[in-house]
Amino acid sequence: MTFGEKLQKLRRQAGMSQEELAERLSVSRQAVSRWELEGTLPDAGKIVSLSRIFSVTTDYLLKDELEIPEPAEAPSEPAPPVLQKQPVGNGLLISSCITGGLGALGFLVIAVLSSMIEVYGTITTYEGGNIHYTSGWTYSFTAFVEEYRLEAILWVCGGLLIIGLLLFWGWWSKKHPPDLPGGRQEE
Repeated sequence: MTFGEKLQKLRRQAGMSQEELAERLSVSRQAVSRWELEGTLPDAGKIVSLSRIFSVTTDYLLKDELEIPEPAEAPSEPAPPVLQKQPVGNGLLISSCITGGLGALGFLVIAVLSSMIEVYGTITTYEGGNIHYTSGWTYSFTAFVEEYRLEAILWVCGGLLIIGLLLFWGWWSKKHPPDLPGGRQEE
């Protein structure tokens, strides 16, 4: 019996789905499927974890000629806890997109309106290295914001944009956890 056949048999005897086994090993369901279909073999650490989960020896898992599972010896020290990835929902991603999008949309609307509506303000011109200030009708973002007292709205839009970015960062850090000790990431 091959490794893949043994793994599939043990998993089914334990009443476990591929998803449940994958979750216990912190790998994808596709990795378990590849192992069972003998596309790939797990790394040594995963084989040890499999032997503990199913209470069989690693020899039984790896040697095709062993047909009857040998009971695994009780480990002398407790096994280190298996790090399980928490399922990452899309709630943070959706709320970050909505919040950040509202902030960005606010800035965009004010910028577009300031380029379409003339306001009376200071016009700055540069001639021959000299700066001239005159008053008159102009299309100016800052004059538009001052004329219609939109400073508070800009602060709110900026706050929404920052909150959206922080929410996105929170979602990203949950979706992509740091490397495990030794610089390895799980499959």
